[in-house]
Amino acid sequence: MKKLMLILGVLIAASPVAANDFDLPPGRWWENPRLAEHIGLTEDQQGRIRDVVFTHAKRMIDLKADVEKAGLDLADSVDREVFDPDPVRAAYAAFQTARHRLETERFEMLLEVRQILTYEQWRKIQDVKQRTKQNRMEQRRPGARGTVPQGERPPGF
Repeated sequence: MKKLMLILGVLIAASPVAANDFDLPPGRWWENPRLAEHIGLTEDQQGRIRDVVFTHAKRMIDLKADVEKAGLDLADSVDREVFDPDPVRAAYAAFQTARHRLETERFEMLLEVRQILTYEQWRKIQDVKQRTKQNRMEQRRPGARGTVPQGERPPGF
């Protein structure tokens, strides 16, 4: 089991990552009232985004299961007592194909959502993502602004 997890971890870490600039906030961001108001999402846009995400999410559930199955097959082919690299190569190719299908589905969902948004809304989402990322990085830095030394409480707590 450890070998399986190690192999899957290495494969996932080594995989190509989609461009960070073409991404959306996590979760059901279009239903967040503050974010929706900030970027100016209309009710129609929210409904259309919900429909697009739902449709693609259903497909991605199956595709993710395919990736997991292909990963198990790959791990099994590596862990055989009699090792033969050809089946391992075939299992790896199947794993990569399954991952590619999942990433393609996700990418198509992003394209459809981007088509629903105006350029200004897209830019606002990207700005929010960038600020959130910067805030997280600042909070992780030792001695960062807004952090409380261990054992101390912030004022009012």
